[in-house]
Amino acid sequence: TTTTSGTIGLISTPTNFCQFKEPPLLGPGAAFPPFGAAEFHPTTPENWKGATIHPTGLMKEPAVVPGRNAPVTFATQAQGQDIIPSLQGAVMMVYGLDHDTSNTDKLFNLVCLYGNVARIKFLKTKEGTAMVQMGDSVAVERCVQHLNNIPVGNGGKIQIAFSKQNFLSEVINPFLLPDHTPSFKEYTGSKNNRFLSPAQASKNRIQPPSKILHFFNTPPGLTEDQLIGIFNIKEVPATSVRLFPLKTERSSSGLIEFPNISQAVLAIMKCNHLPIEGKGTKFPFIMKLCFSSSKSMNGAWNNATNEGMIEKENEVEVKQDVYN
Repeated sequence: TTTTSGTIGLISTPTNFCQFKEPPLLGPGAAFPPFGAAEFHPTTPENWKGATIHPTGLMKEPAVVPGRNAPVTFATQAQGQDIIPSLQGAVMMVYGLDHDTSNTDKLFNLVCLYGNVARIKFLKTKEGTAMVQMGDSVAVERCVQHLNNIPVGNGGKIQIAFSKQNFLSEVINPFLLPDHTPSFKEYTGSKNNRFLSPAQASKNRIQPPSKILHFFNTPPGLTEDQLIGIFNIKEVPATSVRLFPLKTERSSSGLIEFPNISQAVLAIMKCNHLPIEGKGTKFPFIMKLCFSSSKSMNGAWNNATNEGMIEKENEVEVKQDVYN
C-alpha cells in the first residue's frame, strides 16, 4: 500500500534528490594571485645616480613591501587530495646544476622565461639536482624543449625532464646550499613571474637560448659602460651592448651580447631581476632579461621594433601605476 509519506512497503522513494556538482576546474596558473602592472619610475637622466664602469654601489636589494612583493602563502593541501588540480604534471627535474654556485633564485631566473614558477627544491641526496613546480604542464614542456641539454658556464650542461610527482610539498626547514641560501623557496607570490595573466603572457617572446640577451626596465640614464660593469661584477663579462633609443623617460632597454650561449645562460641566471638603484626613486629598477631573437648585433636594429614591444605594451598598462 502507498502511504502519504511516499513509502511502498519497506522501500522508501525519496522525494528530493541531492544535487552533486563537479568542482570547478582551475585553469593553468590559477594558483597564482593577481598582481598589478610592473613598476616603472619617473626617473630622468639628470637625476639618476650614475656609476663608474665598476658600479659597486649600484646594485641594491629591494625592500619587502607588504601586499606587493612580500611572500604569499601557497594553497594548503587537503588531506588525501592533490594540492591544486591545475598543477598536476607540472613538476620537472633539473640535473647538472653547479653544486657550489647554484641556488633557487638563479634557477628561477632561467625557467621563469617559459612559464610561471611555483616552487623550487634542491635535493640533498643528489648534488646539482633540483625539482621545479611550474604553473602548468605546458610550461614544463617549454622548458624541456628549449633548456634540455643546454650548456651553462664553463663546461656545464643541464638536463630537464618531467617528474613523476604532481606537486612539491612545502619544506618547513630546508637545508642550506653551499652559498648559504635555503634549498627550498616559494615563488607563487613573486611579481617576477611573467605569465600571471593572459595579457602579460602574450607579451613574452618564447625563444631558445642565444648569446644575445634583451634587457629592459633599466634606468633611462644607464650607459653601455655602466651596464657592462654590472655584468663584470657578476663575473659574466659581455662583449658588446646596444641601447635602444629611449621611447620613454621611465626606463631604458637594449641588447647585450656574450661570447657564447653558455655564458649568456649564466648571465640570465646571475643577473635577471637584478635591482639597480636610481637616484631619487623610492624603489630600485628591477632589470629584466630574456633571450633575443637577434642572431647578431649588426642585425639587432632590424629587430628593435619587435624587441621593444614589451616596453611599449607595458607603458600602456602602467600609466595609472607610477611610483614616485
